Amino acid sequence: MYLKKVTLVLIISMIASFSFRIVGTLVPLIFQHIAIAKAAILINCFFILTHLLFWLVFYQEYISSKKPALKKSCMFAVAGSIAVSILYLKKFPLVFDSNPQFPQILASPYVDAVVPLISVVFHLVFFVLFKNALAPDEKPMLNTPVLSIIFGISIYMGLHLIVLVNFLATQRFARLEHMPQAAAMGTVPLIVVAVCLVLFFYYRFYCFIKESAYESD
Repeated sequence: MYLKKVTLVLIISMIASFSFRIVGTLVPLIFQHIAIAKAAILINCFFILTHLLFWLVFYQEYISSKKPALKKSCMFAVAGSIAVSILYLKKFPLVFDSNPQFPQILASPYVDAVVPLISVVFHLVFFVLFKNALAPDEKPMLNTPVLSIIFGISIYMGLHLIVLVNFLATQRFARLEHMPQAAAMGTVPLIVVAVCLVLFFYYRFYCFIKESAYESD
């Protein structure tokens, strides 16, 4: 059983990745240092891959056996995670000073603007269904954390909508941290709240796995 270990690594990598992101938003000049910029890319790529690994293991070890009725909605969430992983990993070659030519669909700013929003919607739908499917022995530890991640993902959906609206208005794709400084700074509190809400779920889910009889099944 790998779910407990993967969840712990995901928590650590998420904290590291979003700490870099928030610092970079508040002090953008820090990424003028090549070594720091490359370190941020590596940490973010590690987080993205860990997040994808969590969903694959979560589906295989938990949903398939405990919540078979949720397999389809979980697969949509997995598909969303895969799509977003591919988009974010486009930056990985920059660590090695390489700039490969990607297929046109991956180079499209429309894909960059729309796919993360679709992925967030898939995850939101899954967790709403997951909350309704919690068993009596799961509710004491997971009911509040699942509600927490639903709120966190809802905030992320709003943030991705800002990115999409900005793209449609300017015809130029920019992630939140790359928008004008005032706009980027204004989203930092929302990002912090969303990250904390999501982390709370993963931490409590880790505790649930650790304390329950799950791993002895």
